[in-house]
Amino acid sequence: MSWPAVKLHDICRPRQWKTISASNLLEEGYPVYGANGKIGFYSDYTHEFPTLMITCRGATCGNVHISEPKSYINGNAMALDELDREKVDIRFLYYYLLGRGFDDVISGSAQPQITGQGLTKIEIPLPPLPEQKRIAAILDKADAIRRKRQQAIQLADDFLRAVFLDMFGDPVTNPKGWDVKPLSAGIRSISSGWSASGENRPCSDGEKGVLKISAVTSGVFKPEENKTVPLDQIPDGKKLLFPKRGDLLFSRANTRELVAASCIVMTDVEDVFLPDKLWLIETDQKKFLPEFLNYLLWQPRFKERLTSQATGTSGSMLNISKSKFEETDAFFPNMELQGKFKRIYWALQEALEVSVSSRGAGDCLFESLSQKAFSGKL
Repeated sequence: MSWPAVKLHDICRPRQWKTISASNLLEEGYPVYGANGKIGFYSDYTHEFPTLMITCRGATCGNVHISEPKSYINGNAMALDELDREKVDIRFLYYYLLGRGFDDVISGSAQPQITGQGLTKIEIPLPPLPEQKRIAAILDKADAIRRKRQQAIQLADDFLRAVFLDMFGDPVTNPKGWDVKPLSAGIRSISSGWSASGENRPCSDGEKGVLKISAVTSGVFKPEENKTVPLDQIPDGKKLLFPKRGDLLFSRANTRELVAASCIVMTDVEDVFLPDKLWLIETDQKKFLPEFLNYLLWQPRFKERLTSQATGTSGSMLNISKSKFEETDAFFPNMELQGKFKRIYWALQEALEVSVSSRGAGDCLFESLSQKAFSGKL
């Protein structure tokens, strides 16, 4: 079935609104959306009704979201204003853009971005409005199944964060009186990857891929987030860092909301390697276990301590230097307690493997339905 195609700019007006600095965000009020979802609250809103937005800066460039009613959309996301709702269903457009992607629209390498001009090349297949709503309703149901599995993984992470606080206490106030030392006292080495240009597609057999920063920003290692690097572009003898199970990875550079992200690698990876913006941190396991350090890095107040030392402007890629990272003070709980946390961590990961496998099947089903929907075969 063939549907007429329209330019994105013919059905909406992409716009970036003024960015609210992190210092001006409030504890309550109207929700504020940044580069990758809600980041806080504000006393005013830019959009009265739900609005589709596209992340237009940073490592998550190209992600799509729909805001809540009465929300403020920051300049790190492109708001699709004045959507012609008599012609387009917002959720139909959301699912289409989600599946289409923006690889042909994203520009820049050090700081990926999407501009209003870049979006002029996007065309949307436009079936009649009732058909759009029917397709969106089917994909809503498939997406709900997928999200339930994601919620199970999020609940497990929330549980581990709560266990961490119960066992060790707040890392800034240190109510249990643990020894405080610079992070360097518990770290053997910090290794950077190699900066390589690559194509925006997953690597295939016989090829190598370089990880994107987004492979770690969610706190869950995603080796599929990579770009293919032709083998003939890798210098002979070049030492590449391939993630192994149990490795701790850290993002030293990103937007303010995503810099200083970390994750533990769940399984050995032999076909994708680390870029220069990701560190592989080897701990002294007589002082720090990587599982403990990973959750320490994710504690909001400790993360704030790290990101406050990052250099760069609020609208650009921020960077944490190795020296600043190593000089940051942290508490050092006894190894027996860290070992207990490690056992809880891996026991939970084993239980989650079934959920992750199911999530993969759910993702495949959703992608298959999307492809059929937008080719008129659903």
